[in-house]
Formats: sequence, C-alpha cells, structure tokens
Amino acid sequence: MENNSNTSKIGWMALILVSLSSFIIALDSTFMNVAISNLVVDLDTTVGVIQIIITVYALTMASLMLLGGKMQDVVGRKNAFLAGAVIYGIGTAIASLSINATMLLIGWSILEGIGAALMTPATASIITGTYSGKNRAFALGIWTAIASVGAAVGPLIGGFLTTFFSWRWGFGLELVIVIVVLAFSQKLKYFPPSMKLRDIDKLSVLLSSVGILILVLGILSLNSVKNLEISILMMGAGIIFLIIFYLWEKKLINRNIRPLTDIRLFKNRNFTLGNITRLIMQLALAGAVFVLPVFLQQVTGADAFTTGLVILPLTIGLLVFAIASSRISTRIAPHYLISIGFLLALAGSYFLSFQFNLNTQIIDIIPGTLLLGIGLGLALPITGDIVLSSAGADKQSDASGIISTSASLGSSMGTAIIGIILILGIINGIYIAVDQTFPNEFSKDEIRQGLIQYTQKMGTTNITSLKGNETSNAYKIVNKTVNNAMKTTFDFVSVIFLIGFIISLFIRPLNRKRTG
Repeated sequence: MENNSNTSKIGWMALILVSLSSFIIALDSTFMNVAISNLVVDLDTTVGVIQIIITVYALTMASLMLLGGKMQDVVGRKNAFLAGAVIYGIGTAIASLSINATMLLIGWSILEGIGAALMTPATASIITGTYSGKNRAFALGIWTAIASVGAAVGPLIGGFLTTFFSWRWGFGLELVIVIVVLAFSQKLKYFPPSMKLRDIDKLSVLLSSVGILILVLGILSLNSVKNLEISILMMGAGIIFLIIFYLWEKKLINRNIRPLTDIRLFKNRNFTLGNITRLIMQLALAGAVFVLPVFLQQVTGADAFTTGLVILPLTIGLLVFAIASSRISTRIAPHYLISIGFLLALAGSYFLSFQFNLNTQIIDIIPGTLLLGIGLGLALPITGDIVLSSAGADKQSDASGIISTSASLGSSMGTAIIGIILILGIINGIYIAVDQTFPNEFSKDEIRQGLIQYTQKMGTTNITSLKGNETSNAYKIVNKTVNNAMKTTFDFVSVIFLIGFIISLFIRPLNRKRTG
C-alpha cells in the first residue's frame, strides 16, 4: 500500500514537472507576439528581424528534435530532460538581459531552442514510462492541453507583463519555472540509457537537421517577391534532404544498424495521420495567434495587455475542452472527436474571415476565437494519445521525437506561412482598393512602384485616426486593404482545417487494450 502511494505521488509530480516545462516552451513561441513593437524600440531593430527571431526559435527546436529524442537513449530520459532544462535556463537568462537583437537571438532562439529540443521529446516519453492504461491517456491529454494553453495564453501573459512591467519579466518568469523544475527533479523516475553516443548515426543527424532547417528557411524567405525563386529552390532542397534522410534510415534498418529514427513507425496509419493532423493544428494555432495581435495592435490600436485579453476566449476554450477531451472520448470515439474538433475550428476561422475592417470591435472577434479554442482543445490532446499509443514501449523515444518534431515544425511553419499570406493579402488588397477607388487612373506598374512607400507609411501612421473620415479615399483604401488581407489569411486557415478534417476521417479507432 505504501509503495502504491509513493508511486502515485511520483506520478503526479512527474506530470506537474513535465507539464510546467511544456508550458514555458509553448509559451515562448507566442508570448512575445504582442510585444513586437516594444522589442523593436527597446532593441533598436525592425519588425522583420523580430519575426525572424520568433520563427528561428521554433525552427531550432524542429531541426534538432529528432536528435533530442534519440539523446534519451544515450543519457536516459530524465538526464536528457534535465540537460535541456539547464541549457534552456541559461538561454532565458540571456534573453531577459538582452541589449540588442543578436543577444536575444542567441539566448531565446538558439539556446532556448536547443534546450527545448532536448526537453520536449523527454516530456512525452517520461509520461509514457510513468503512466499506463487510462492514466497514461489522461496524462498525455493534460500534457498536450497545458502545452497548447501555453501557446494560446502567451499573448495574455506577454501583454500583461509588457504593458505593466517589461517583456523581460516574461523570460524571468520562465527562469523561475526552470529553477522549480530542477529543484524537484529528484521526483522524476530514472530511465537507464540503452545506447552509446557513438552509436548515433552522424549522417542521419546532418540530413534531418539540414533538411528541416532549409525547408522552413525557404518558407520564411517567401516574405519578399524578389526571393521567390530562391525560396522555391530552398524548399525543394529541404524536401530532397528529407527524402534522402528517409532512404538512408531505410538502408540502415535493412543492414540491421540502429537508425536515428525508426521510420517503420510510419507504416502504422494512426501514427502517420496522427502526426499530420497534429502538425496542421499547430500550424493553424501558431498562425492565428501571430496574426490576431498584428491586427489588434496595428488597426484597432489595442495595447499589448488588451490584445492578450481579446485572445483569452481562445485560451479558455482550448484549456477547458482539452482537459475534458479525455472524458468526452469515453463517449465519443477519439478519431471522431478529432474530426469534430477540426469542424469546430473550421467554423471559427470561417466566421473570423468576415469580421475584420477598420470598424471591427473586440466583441466581433470573440465568437470566432472561442470556436477555434474549443475545436483545438477537443482534437489536440487526442492526437498525442493516438500517436504514442501506436508505438511500442521500446519505440517511445523515436515516437516522442517524431511527434515533437511535427508539432514544432507546424508552429514554425505557421508563423512563417501566415505572415506570408498576410503580406500577400495586403498587396492584393492594395491593388483592389486603389483600382476600385480610382478606376482606370493608375496602372499596376504605378501601384507597384508606390507600394513599398505606401506600406512603410501604413506602418508609421495611426490607422485609427482614419475612422473619423469614412468618406475619404484614404479610409476606403486602407479599409479595403485590411479587410482583404485578413480575409485572405483566415480563408487560408479555413482551408488548412478542411484538409485536416478530411485526413482525420481516415484515422482508425483507438485500440484501448493496446494503450494499456
């Protein structure tokens, strides 16, 4: 009886510690989105540089996650987790003291990214090694829910700290949590290593890391039409690297050599589709949480804290339904619950696509963000259970590395792609607005020549001041531009959710016996 009690206490403590670490890692990807303007001023840089720094954080995680997952086998799950926590803590300390963009890049994007790449896969495998049966399904649901809430609540926490204190306090808060995790780390179960460092295939590490890195950098570089050709080349090169990586892993397996990642896991339909749906949801969530603060601050003039409050319905919906999803899944089959989640999120993004213009009120956005949160809350935790339950006990390090990579890749791609779609929407909106306001007065070449100067002016002009003169040409042009840009963005998000819904229809029922 005493042993069972001790095991229970250790189990709860393990869930708390790994959930706290997942929370700050996810928080890191969004809590500075509402502080972009403050970062630009304090660090004497540009919005473009800050967007790159935000994206590189998720990019660093994604490119190193497979290696981070395999390091669990080399040093043990607990030791990999703690090593990542130490590196992460050093990074967040540097970030909080940053005096320029380079220092923020090193501390936040690089060091914290490396630390997160070690911690994140270990959090999943520590849970699967500590829990079993329904307790494991519930723990995975809570783990996913807390991480998702971290991403969604980021703007609120970042907004509060930025408005009333400083964005630096956000990194300080993370450092405190890291110290707490390290202080109670003796409560984590020890998992012995199962391989040596020399057994890791170096070529596999190189191919996977470079492939993901080049792929996402190619996507990021699409923010300029001038870079179109090189962007396509980079994305193509990244995909080629990943294909070569896949073929190389297959060759190692055929030779009975231990691969970096056991690609045979992808033969399981649920494992593959679970990862794809998870990537799609993370992409859409990261994109929405990135673009909403941009609109609220640039168009409505909301401060950072108010911006965070506006996104609160998304956070609440995600948290409540993510926690409830494990109980709901006992009445509704998990694979159906994922499909329902996609449909609700699709309804939310479709609703939002019609809500944005210069007269948009905060209340207009709430129904859509709430639906987004509910849909993601229902679906995200279930995907984690489906993916990890599809892998055997001896494949948990590989499975945790892959699921963490897909989530991180989705987040980094979400910020980059949605930013690109927004820019394209602005460009197209300006063409449409000028053509409708001044029909046949300007050619496309003339509009294009003035486009750079115009967008620069928009970035330094108080758009809210235009609301007093709705009959002016300036109001008409800016209003139509804003409307088209935001509609284009959320139409794209809706299409992403639709694709995810279709894919979810092919997920097979979860085998509860196998899960236990």
